[in-house]
Amino acid sequence: MNRSFDLPGVSSDLLNTADRAVVSSSQESVGMSFRSDEITATVLTQGPEFDAICEEWDQLVSESCQQGVFFLRWHWNRLWWRMYAPSGSELFLIVCRGTSGRLVGVAPLYRHSRKVLGVLSLYEVCFLGTGTALKSSEHLDIIALRGYEMFVGEAVAKCIRQQSTWHRIWLWGIHATSPVLPHFAKAFGAEATVNSCDRLPYISTDVDWAAVKLGFGSNLRTNIDRYIRRIEKQYKCRFVRVETSEQVDEFMEAFVRLHQERWLSKGERGSFAFHGFKDFMDETLREAFRCHRARLWMLFLDGQCVATLQAFLDRGVAHYFQGGFASGYEKYHLGSVMLARSIQDCIEADDVDQFDFMGGGASYKESWTTSAHDAVEVEILTPGWVPGMYKYSCRAKTQLSSLYRSLLPVALRSAVRKYLVPSS
Repeated sequence: MNRSFDLPGVSSDLLNTADRAVVSSSQESVGMSFRSDEITATVLTQGPEFDAICEEWDQLVSESCQQGVFFLRWHWNRLWWRMYAPSGSELFLIVCRGTSGRLVGVAPLYRHSRKVLGVLSLYEVCFLGTGTALKSSEHLDIIALRGYEMFVGEAVAKCIRQQSTWHRIWLWGIHATSPVLPHFAKAFGAEATVNSCDRLPYISTDVDWAAVKLGFGSNLRTNIDRYIRRIEKQYKCRFVRVETSEQVDEFMEAFVRLHQERWLSKGERGSFAFHGFKDFMDETLREAFRCHRARLWMLFLDGQCVATLQAFLDRGVAHYFQGGFASGYEKYHLGSVMLARSIQDCIEADDVDQFDFMGGGASYKESWTTSAHDAVEVEILTPGWVPGMYKYSCRAKTQLSSLYRSLLPVALRSAVRKYLVPSS
């Protein structure tokens, strides 16, 4: 799906004050400040500068207007940058401050180069957590203090405009209802294209289990309670939410093992086959657990852990990130049972209002809910020869991809993918 996105209307009161977010054109180099009457936008390119704003960053996120804020947190982005920054890339963090010096906005960006037609270098600015083979971050946005959405969006846009070190801006995974996006995109005018890129299914958990089941597909709605009763009758079941740091150790061992077992049984690599991902998740989960921003669940059958599920929790939203379960329990629908028990736990919890399935388009999610947030991507290209060749190469790739899909059956395409990306 790649439909056009209509930007929400901007109120006349906000438009009348747009000049308050104008950025000075006299300061043009990376690392220098861009001042307006109300806010100052500065580009940070060094790791120590990133480290210095840790506490301010997280306070801003907690007071921001964004949805799904876990992936906007400082620790997640700092760790991703330390472990997965592409070779040759550099930070491009834009921080916005009010006249009192208070942090009112952050654009969590970096700049890197990519080859076009194998020889030309296209310099691209994108969100931290994107632009690599390992898909990790969702619910992304330019972070803005509530009430500063217009000022931050315009100031970030004008700060970017005055940099000469990019050919393409690519911001993927923004909520379509982002209150910052309309102001950012409007500042670029016709240069900005905004298209749908993903759907993020979710379940509201501020109702009871019976009400939640009304949103299930007919087969799941009819059978899910039966699946749970059957496995509880056959085995001694124990469903556990991790509560202590000692349990985190036990969870991590089972989590990695069962996740890989699940995917290897399907002939896929599994996330933990990616370089450094185990260390990334271990550090992330432990920090999130320490800050009460993690939900870790385990299912034991006859004393053996056979399923795990992990979600990040922030501002009432539990983001289902990953899970794993043992093979050999197919007739018991182990994955569905584990997911159902985790959702039930969220329903019972006072601090969870929404269970987020995240994006990616996996078909099973359609059985659990029809509710979803739309996500969009923003693309801005500068005029010039290199961006022109990039657009040409994208069109050619799209046409070849369409031809490939039309000529090769699904089974053969799957075999080709497995050959090109081996499971180990």
